[in-house]
Amino acid sequence: MKRSIGFLLALIVLFGCAEERKFVKNPLGKEDVLLCQAEGYSPFGGFYNSTSQVDRSAFPGFFAGEGEASSTVVSGVIGEENLVRELRKGDTLTAVDGTPVISKKQYTQLVQGYNPDQTAIFTFRRLNREFSLAIRLNTLYAPLLYSLVIDRLNAGGKTSIAVIPSANTAAQNANLNVSGLIENDKSLIASSYEKMLLDEFRAFPGFSVIDRDMLENIMKEVTFQKSGFVDDQTVVKIGKMTGATHIMFVTLSRYDDSTAYVERLVEVESTKVLYSNNYKIMKPKVVKKKVYDDEGDGRRRDKNGKKDDKPVIIINNINNNGGLNNTTIINK
Repeated sequence: MKRSIGFLLALIVLFGCAEERKFVKNPLGKEDVLLCQAEGYSPFGGFYNSTSQVDRSAFPGFFAGEGEASSTVVSGVIGEENLVRELRKGDTLTAVDGTPVISKKQYTQLVQGYNPDQTAIFTFRRLNREFSLAIRLNTLYAPLLYSLVIDRLNAGGKTSIAVIPSANTAAQNANLNVSGLIENDKSLIASSYEKMLLDEFRAFPGFSVIDRDMLENIMKEVTFQKSGFVDDQTVVKIGKMTGATHIMFVTLSRYDDSTAYVERLVEVESTKVLYSNNYKIMKPKVVKKKVYDDEGDGRRRDKNGKKDDKPVIIINNINNNGGLNNTTIINK
């Protein structure tokens, strides 16, 4: 009896907790395929303000990189359990809805023809075995900066970005170490943007980020304008000395009630501003309820003696979307 109960419990744990495996008919006329659900994804999602303008496109739940002989391989998976379980890093993508995949650029163009929530049949090869999955696509929320760089890389263009930070503060605080805060903010910008860019584009052989130590030595000789910009001649000079094709200028400004960011991506060769974005993140507003004196009887009274049984509370009113945002992109 105990063995039977144990066996039943094991079945419940094994099958009751597993995600449902649903198979759908393969429109290509082959065996039924497992239906999987992709998750949505936002490049730079952990850093960009939620009001930043984005391009929305279909996302199949896996990242694609370039393999040997221009093949397209899986470099990471973001999806529900079935998708994560079935796909592995290094699997080669061979077809989308029966159309052969011959390069990553061509694959990207194929996926861009779909809409989120559509289902497509993706065929993969692992060693000598081919298998297919029906994947219900989700949404890729891509900042315009991401779209600009990814299009250049897909076209085979080399992209080497130098991140140049600047910072200032207008916050009024007698105890504030302004110079220390500014240096910390510049370091935060440099490290955050470098990581953000590398996380997204390191799989492309034509992408790189300029070494920060080299940049710091060069920037000691450069005078910034108040906006964090430098003139065209200096842009070209920095490009020649570092090998950068683009310079990402980022300025962080602190105010008493908010933090503002200004971003500009400049092409070194033409000195054109290809991308510009500015936004403001409001600080949480703290609203305090009127404080009553406690007379020792567990009741609170105001100065006029009026009793109030309600507790004293502090409300954090966070508003991250009420600030200025203005994104523009200029095509060459």
